[in-house]
Amino acid sequence: EDAQRVKVSPQRLEALDRFLRRLNEQDGYDFVSVCAARYGTVIFSRAYGVVSPGGAKLTMDAIYPLASITKPIIATLIAMLQEDAVLDFYEKLEQYYPEFVGEKKDQVLLWHVLSHSSGMSGELMDQYVSDYIRAKCGKKASEPIDGEDYEKALAVARKEFNLPAELSDDEAFDMAHQILCLKAPLAADPGTAFNYCNFGYELLARLVERLTGEDIDTYATRVLFEPLGMYDTHFILPESKRHRLVKRAPSYHGAQWLNSEWIATSTSGAGGLKSTMPDMLRFGQMWLQEGTLDGERILSPASVRLMTRDHNAGLPDSMWGGRWLSSAWGLGWNVCYGKKDDLGFLRSPRTFDHAGAGGARLLIDPETGLVASYYIVEKGEMTYDHQSRVANLLYSALD
Repeated sequence: EDAQRVKVSPQRLEALDRFLRRLNEQDGYDFVSVCAARYGTVIFSRAYGVVSPGGAKLTMDAIYPLASITKPIIATLIAMLQEDAVLDFYEKLEQYYPEFVGEKKDQVLLWHVLSHSSGMSGELMDQYVSDYIRAKCGKKASEPIDGEDYEKALAVARKEFNLPAELSDDEAFDMAHQILCLKAPLAADPGTAFNYCNFGYELLARLVERLTGEDIDTYATRVLFEPLGMYDTHFILPESKRHRLVKRAPSYHGAQWLNSEWIATSTSGAGGLKSTMPDMLRFGQMWLQEGTLDGERILSPASVRLMTRDHNAGLPDSMWGGRWLSSAWGLGWNVCYGKKDDLGFLRSPRTFDHAGAGGARLLIDPETGLVASYYIVEKGEMTYDHQSRVANLLYSALD
């Protein structure tokens, strides 16, 4: 009855089930989970595999490290602050980070950071940090950096940047790293090139904390997760839930990072979020419904429309993570706008989505009323294993 009402084919959904079972049982993908809804009705919600190698059976309450799907969460919080007149997307980044100085940096606006068109480059920042360490340790550009070099450079940075003495080494390193990245030159003039940049979202997350006076986990829980009923979504995962956090085989891409104790408490604005597939479906449904879910209004329709259109029209595509990325991007979202790529050939031009390293994806399509959150554990680096096939199977079920 529900299938008929929301116009989906049960036979095609069973084809999706067979495909996912094959991935898990024959192709060796340790965990796979797909949750999808059309017009607000859940049409598919299944999990396959185990929560960890040799561990318990995977269920729909499994918690996943979502990596870069953190970015739409941060963008949502920033948009909420704009609606409250706390900030404005047209303001300059240097207004909030005075240490962000250098050629053309005074032209970088917050919307540039949101759309990855600020000119900042993670690769260039990494090189700048490495050059600083080598300079402080008396090493040549061709010489490798080891742990002792980091320690020596950090001791220098504590004095040079006047870092608080009470900071631990990890805290001092993070602060020094941010200062150095802010000092790094731009790779392009603002608004002229698309360059996917994690650091920009780190700055946005810290900006939320600075403007609200709350840490990102507390603030996001209070104004976003709890109002939406996303009770298993956290930056700092409670101890009582850590047994539900998925772990991958050591041979899988990112296992050392995604299996680490650090990931459970990461507040990274670029990749620290942990959540379940049903929780992420609720977040996506709120966006599909122009900012409102179950009577809770998070954003205005105006903000949703603004953030899900292409803000990089006319900019050239770029290479990132070993693959070409189209420059079409919203504010916090990858927008389709006719892209032909390996993320679902059947998705409509109005689709917006985001992926996360390790296997996560959240897809929202206003044209078809489809929202899908899914996780296919990623074996290789930036391969988006079978995400396109899952999307195409879902679309094939829509009448």
